[in-house]
Amino acid sequence: MQPEVESLRSSSMGNPGMHREAGALLVDPEIPEQIQTRSLIRPTKSSKQHLRQVIAEYEALDRELPCIRKFPMPPAAQPLSLCMETTPEADFTHLEVLQALEAELPGAMESGRVSSIRFENMNVICGTAGRRDRWLITVTDFQTRSRLLRSGLSPRGLAHQLVRHDELLLSDYRLHLRRSLARQRMLEALGAEPTEEE
Repeated sequence: MQPEVESLRSSSMGNPGMHREAGALLVDPEIPEQIQTRSLIRPTKSSKQHLRQVIAEYEALDRELPCIRKFPMPPAAQPLSLCMETTPEADFTHLEVLQALEAELPGAMESGRVSSIRFENMNVICGTAGRRDRWLITVTDFQTRSRLLRSGLSPRGLAHQLVRHDELLLSDYRLHLRRSLARQRMLEALGAEPTEEE
């Protein structure tokens, strides 16, 4: 072995800014020391355990929440929007929901106190089955909102509570963030580049 290579090796043992190339230790001035250090680190038992733990957490979350609503951005506040959740088997029509509204608020649509009634099929939105459908009722003032929150609606004589739509959306959004964070942690643990979730 050549003396200069031997002396370089002995004087630089343990220096994280150097790497082995063609039997000698060399320093690459173009690559920051942190990156060179990272390339020398081999996965340890603890990092493998961490990876297993992160993947197990993601899989458990995936079983718990197989299909959730995804959000490209945080939902906008809709303080005058109320929601009635129903089972898919109930299969109410817009007319039945309107009649239930009229029973609580005579002339609700004509007076302008209710501006819209909209149906959301959550199973289609989330690509799953077994989720409750949502009827979204938008009112024009807080007094009407408070009255409907207290009374609820009874389409076909079946009592249903109304809740603020913002509360449900916020709950959906938190689940979305929880799932996204778990996915991001798993990708980071695997060393993959984060991508947009489909």
